[in-house]
Amino acid sequence: MDCWIDTSTALASGQLEATTAEASYLKGGVFEPDAVLPLWAPMARAARAAGYTGVRVLGDMSWAGRNVPGREHLCGYETEINRVALNSELIGVCAYDRRTMDPLELRRLTWQHPGVAASGAPYDERFALRIRRTREPAGLALSGEADLAGRNALRAVVENVFVDCGTDEVTIDVSRLRFADPAAARILVRAGLGPGRVRLVGCSPSLLRLLAYTGARDAPALTVSPL
Repeated sequence: MDCWIDTSTALASGQLEATTAEASYLKGGVFEPDAVLPLWAPMARAARAAGYTGVRVLGDMSWAGRNVPGREHLCGYETEINRVALNSELIGVCAYDRRTMDPLELRRLTWQHPGVAASGAPYDERFALRIRRTREPAGLALSGEADLAGRNALRAVVENVFVDCGTDEVTIDVSRLRFADPAAARILVRAGLGPGRVRLVGCSPSLLRLLAYTGARDAPALTVSPL
């Protein structure tokens, strides 16, 4: 079955917008994450105000294969964009060209996101880490697998959870977390060291053991509840 999109109509109506790397990521010929990150949340708010449920962004990152000033900040940018996506109705894909990237650098970049899709390795949400913002109660809901592939994304979100939620008490629902490695458990435990209180709810027996092993009893602001 043929699948196609009437891009002309979508562009004319404002439902679809297209721009160049030079007009977004590389204004002034330099990649500056602090200038790019603030662009996304207002875009999502404008879409909601226009009656849309959210925004889907496809970022063509092929420019990263060039010697662009500031590209050394890409890993930090990819980590922080996870927080932006949680704070707005935004779904994004950062599309890198494997033909122009060093394989080791590309792997480091993909580790900054909870999920990765590639030729021969399609995205499977059962195994990728999913992080969702919750409002009642304020906090996060985790699902999938928390391992090396999503560690930096988990760290960025959990370390800033009090600031991003605007509260000093958060709940992190881990009832749908299929797997967590010791590093992920340590990230959750460190959240219980302050500045606010953290409730971990829905902990599986294996996660309870990991949390105990990584020092949950020594985190005074952490409360752990089993499934």
